[in-house]
Amino acid sequence: MAVPAHLWLYDASGALICGGSEVMGREGSIEVQSFGHGLSVPYDGNTGKLTATRVHNLMNIEKEFDKSSPYLYRAVATSEKLQRAIIRWYRINHAGMEEEFFQMILEDVRITGIHPNMQNFKHPEGLLSTPVESVGLIYSKITWKYLNGNIQYTDAWNSQMYA
Repeated sequence: MAVPAHLWLYDASGALICGGSEVMGREGSIEVQSFGHGLSVPYDGNTGKLTATRVHNLMNIEKEFDKSSPYLYRAVATSEKLQRAIIRWYRINHAGMEEEFFQMILEDVRITGIHPNMQNFKHPEGLLSTPVESVGLIYSKITWKYLNGNIQYTDAWNSQMYA
């Protein structure tokens, strides 16, 4: 069974932008149906030497339309800076229960774009799908946190790193 991640977004004043989740303990969050992100270091393909410092790629999430959608469109249209975003990741533990095990905490978040998508409902693969939105996020700082043992690392785009 797949277990989704959940996103909590906070506007510039720190107020939660409520999503449509009604899952106990995750009420008001945005259910993340798919996710993509990357961190890489450019290198020379001939020598294998690093050519620059790390590059944070755009973070993309896919979500269903919900009550957060108009707020996200506003954030894109007005270039609003959101205070933070927390993505909480869940898994099934040994007792068969869902547990949170990982977090990504983003600071100074901006929504770079929203792209709605609906599958063709006349084709078999689109029969059970609901309309979704692909949302692009950038940030000034990110923390990756593994909860068991409180193992974490934080990186900021503007911090000095050397190749």
